[in-house]
Amino acid sequence: MQIVEVDGHDPVVFEKFFKVRDDVRRAEQEFPVGLGQEETRAMFTADDPDERSNGLGLVDGGTWLGMAWLDWWLTENTHIVDVEIAVDPRFRRRGVATRLLDEVKARVRADGRTLLTTSVIGDPDTGAGSGTAFAQARGFVRKHTELHQVIELPMDAAVVDALEREVPGYKLLQWRDHTPQEWLADFADAYTVMSRDVPHGERTVEIQQWTPERLLAREAQRIERGRFTHTTVAVDTDGRLAAYTQMGGNRESPERLYQYDTFVRPEHRGHGLGIAVKIPNLRSLQAELEHPAVLHTWNAPENAPMIAVNQKLGFRASDQRVALELELS
Repeated sequence: MQIVEVDGHDPVVFEKFFKVRDDVRRAEQEFPVGLGQEETRAMFTADDPDERSNGLGLVDGGTWLGMAWLDWWLTENTHIVDVEIAVDPRFRRRGVATRLLDEVKARVRADGRTLLTTSVIGDPDTGAGSGTAFAQARGFVRKHTELHQVIELPMDAAVVDALEREVPGYKLLQWRDHTPQEWLADFADAYTVMSRDVPHGERTVEIQQWTPERLLAREAQRIERGRFTHTTVAVDTDGRLAAYTQMGGNRESPERLYQYDTFVRPEHRGHGLGIAVKIPNLRSLQAELEHPAVLHTWNAPENAPMIAVNQKLGFRASDQRVALELELS
């Protein structure tokens, strides 16, 4: 068996790498999610100032046994590398995941980083699963969980109509892929506050600091990779952005759509702005659907108000995403 480097520049190697991960997800998850092959390869080959991604494969002859995907953070959290490991079910319990993890740890240590993080999929109630058990058996400590909820689109129009509401003192604005120039500063600031306020559990994270320039660069990257977004914001009487929601997906895999963020500034909470921005954004998203799709969202269990909003809309629990950390000496 040998370790194969995957950087995205060899499309044949990358296809084999991607297939292992994609096959495992489709076999083990009721609603598999993840980036499409070409969008993922674009991540691996991009010159991104915020992160870089690469992969490893464990190969026996011409057979791919398993893979590891690594994300190296370059702006914030530069002491962290995030890893995902997947093993072809035919080759499990043969030490494939352990061999890949050992290789990953050696490379992370060589780079001077001190923390390895991972997220695994588990039972929707407890988070238990084979990935959780493997990680904890190798020293990873469970730090946080997020509930994964899904809903099939298009939604029943009657449900949408019944939940739509106006909130006195606020007006709603919408845009597509590009944030209007006049909202760049407010939107970047909302991103920063959201990064601070979103529940992190016991995870070790540095808050992302967003600027208009960073926001524009991320939008350009997203568009280049084939992603699209629908954004709805609530603006208060002073003309300040009070809440926003973003949904979208990638044209490569239109059957998978994502609720990226829904955020209400702390001083504006308690007025129902979360659902007030979600409903028109869902209308915008559904108006362009050409085929049925599944909308995915994740929330920490302590974010009960947002989970309740999703339940009102008809979302149901699919699984838990469990975040774990391993300190490297």
